Amino acid sequence: MLELRPEHFLRAREIVSRLSLEEAIAQLEAIPFTDLLDEDGRLSEEKARELVGSGVGIVKRVYGNGVVRDLAAAARELNRLQRFLMERVGIPAIPEEEGAGGLMVPQATAFPSPLAMASTFDPGLMLRVAQAIGRQASRLGVRQLFSPVLDLCLDPRWGRCEETYGEDPKLAAAMGVSYVRGVQSQGVAATLKHFVAYGASEGGRNGANAPIGYLDLRNLVMVPFEAAVKESSPLSVMPSYNDVDGVPSHANGLLIDGVLRGEWGFGGFTASDAEALSMLIDTQGVAQGREEAALLAITSGVDVENGYAPMRERLYWALADMARSGRAPESVIRRAAERVVAAKVALGLFENPYVSYSGEPLEEPGDRELAREAAERSLVLLKNEGALPLRRDARVLLTGPSAADGRALLFDYHLQAHRGLREEVTRVVSVLEGLRGLGLNVDFVRVSSWTRCSDEEVRAAAEATPGHDVVVAVVGEVAGGFWLADPEVTSGEGIDRDPVLPECQARLLRELASAGVKLVTVIVSGRPLAIPDDVVRSSVAILYSFYPGEEGGNAIARALAGLVNPSGRLPVTIPASVGDLPVRYNLRRSSYSRITRRRPSAAFPFGHGLSYSRVEYSDLELITYDNGVRASFTVRNLGPLDVEEVSQLYMSAPSQAYERPKVELVGFARVPLKVNEARRVTFSVSYEALSVYLPGDRLVVPGGTYSFYVGPSSADLRLSGSLRLDEVRLGGRGGGLWAAVSY
Repeated sequence: MLELRPEHFLRAREIVSRLSLEEAIAQLEAIPFTDLLDEDGRLSEEKARELVGSGVGIVKRVYGNGVVRDLAAAARELNRLQRFLMERVGIPAIPEEEGAGGLMVPQATAFPSPLAMASTFDPGLMLRVAQAIGRQASRLGVRQLFSPVLDLCLDPRWGRCEETYGEDPKLAAAMGVSYVRGVQSQGVAATLKHFVAYGASEGGRNGANAPIGYLDLRNLVMVPFEAAVKESSPLSVMPSYNDVDGVPSHANGLLIDGVLRGEWGFGGFTASDAEALSMLIDTQGVAQGREEAALLAITSGVDVENGYAPMRERLYWALADMARSGRAPESVIRRAAERVVAAKVALGLFENPYVSYSGEPLEEPGDRELAREAAERSLVLLKNEGALPLRRDARVLLTGPSAADGRALLFDYHLQAHRGLREEVTRVVSVLEGLRGLGLNVDFVRVSSWTRCSDEEVRAAAEATPGHDVVVAVVGEVAGGFWLADPEVTSGEGIDRDPVLPECQARLLRELASAGVKLVTVIVSGRPLAIPDDVVRSSVAILYSFYPGEEGGNAIARALAGLVNPSGRLPVTIPASVGDLPVRYNLRRSSYSRITRRRPSAAFPFGHGLSYSRVEYSDLELITYDNGVRASFTVRNLGPLDVEEVSQLYMSAPSQAYERPKVELVGFARVPLKVNEARRVTFSVSYEALSVYLPGDRLVVPGGTYSFYVGPSSADLRLSGSLRLDEVRLGGRGGGLWAAVSY
C-alpha cells in the first residue's frame, strides 16, 4: 500500500536542502504537458529550459489534454521530459491525470460516474474499479490522479453533483476510502478534493461562498475527508474554490494546517485547484496583488500552485524575492517543497521516473466486464407497474435524445465529454445498440437534440407508437463543462441550473404518453432531476442512471429485458419540485416544524430503488457491546428472481446543544439472496460512528435514547427499535465512521 513514511521525509529534506530557493519554488508548480510541446507534439527543449529549467513539481494532463491520440508517442515525450529534469536538477516530475470515473485519457475504460458508483452502495465494487483505474494509470506512467471528489451533493442545482458520491457523508466516506485504497494499491497517488464545503455553495453556484457553520463542517461535509485521511492515507489533498463563511479555502490555514494536518495527521502535500490562487485577487478580493496572494496561500498550507497561466507569470515565483527580503518565511517554502519531494520519494520516481509503455491496449479483458457490472449495479428502478422486464416478444419503440448517442452515457470527467470531442476516444455502447444486441424487436425514431428537439421530431416519435407494445424513451442531460460553451451541455462543472428536464424533452414524454402506448422512461443525468408529476404518473416504469459509462447501453438494455435484476439505490433525493430545494433525507426536524407551511418534499427518497423481486425484513435485535451497538435482522427473498438487496440502517439520535438530523444513515450492505433464501445481517456500529462534534470541539456520543431503523430506503423503514446509551466522550476518531457488516 502506497503511504508516506518518515524515511521519505528524511530523504526529501536532504534533497531540498541542496536546492536553490528558485529550485525549491519550482517544486511547488504544476504545468500542463502541452505547454512544453512543439507544434508536432514533441518535447521542445527550448521550452523545457525556459519553463522548467529549475525543475517542476507536477506535469499535468500528459495524455488527457484533448490533443493526444497516440499514447505511446506521448509516453516517449514524457520520458524525454523526465530525462531532462533528472539531468538538470535531479528531481523528476509527478505525471498527473484525472480519474474519478476512469482514467481521463484515450482508450481508457470509462467506468460509471462517481454518482453512479454511489448508487451501487458497494464499497467493494468501488475498490475493484479504483484498482483498475490505478493500474491503467500506472501503465502509462501516471503517478497522481486529481480524484476522488469527496464533496457532498447538497444542492442539485450544482453542476458537479455527478462527480460526487451523493448527499450522505457516510456513504461518500465509504466509497471515497475504497477509491483511495484501490488507486494507491497500484502505486498511484490519490488526491482528495475539494477541501471543503464545495458542494454547499449558495444556490448551487460553482465556487460560491458556502454559508455553513463550524459544527456542520465537522459533522457533515468534512466527514468523507476525515475518514479518507485516517483510513486510506492519501498522498494529496486539493482545497476548494469556494469560501467557507467568507474565508477562501485556499487561504484557510485553520482548516488546512489546523484540522487537516494538525488534528487528522495528514502528511502529504496540497495542490491548489486550477487558477484558484489568482482568484484570491480577482474574484474573492482578499489579496491585493500577486505577492499578497502568494504569501496568503503558502502560509495557509497550500503547497502546489496548480494553474494554466504562463509558467513565469505564476504567483509563487514572487515568493523568492519576498523570502530574500524577509517578507516571506523561507522555512515555510522549503517545508512545502519537502512535502512534494517526499511524495516523489514514496512513489519511487527517483529510482524509476520513466514509463515503458509501447502501445499495448490499456484495457485488460476484464476491465470492460467490470465496467458493465458496475453499470448494472448502479441502475435505479424508481417505478414499475409491471411493464418491466420487457417480454421477449414485445415490439418496442425506442426514442429520445439519449437513446443512440454514447455521449449521453458519459459524465463530465470522461475525456470525450470533458473536451467536447465528437469522435469516440473509448468505445461506448448506446442503449439502441444494447437492445438490438439482445435480439429484441426494436424500432427506433431519432430525436437529435437534448435542448432544442424539434416539433417535427417529437411529432414523428408520437406518430410511430401505433403497433408497438411499449415505448422506451431515453432522456436526460448531456455532460460537459462551462468552457465548452455548448447549449446542449446541461450538466457538469459550472453547468449550474435548476434540476429539471429540458422543456422539449418533457414535451416529448407528454406526447408519447398521450399516444396511448405504455411508456417506459429511462433518465440518464448527472443530478437528481425533478420529474414532472404528470410524467411520473403516465410512465408505467422509470429507470434512472447517473451516467453509467462505456457499458451503459448494455447495462440498461439487460435491466429492461430482465437479464439483470435492478439493485441500485438513490444516493441523492429526487425533489418533488425545484421550489423544495434544498431537500435531503437527513435534514433536521426544524425543517418540518409546525411554524412553516412549506416542508421539504421528495418525489423519490434517498436510498430508494426497486427490483423485480420482493424482499421481506424481520426480527430486528439491538444489543450494546463494548464499543457500540449491534443491530441484527433477517432478510428473505420471496422471489421470483435472485436479488442483491441493499439493506440500510438508520438512526435517530438525541440532540444535545446541537440539533441532529431527523434520521442518519449509519450502515448499509448489499446482500445477495437466492429465491427463498434468508440471511441474518448484523451491523456493528462503533461509538465513533455514533459520535458528534458539539460546541467547544467536544466529540461525544450523547446520552439518551437512540432509535434504529432498518429497511430498503430512508422512507421505507420496516423495522425499528430503541435503546438507551450513556454518554461517551471520545478523544478523537481513528476511522470507523460507518457500521461494519456481516451476513
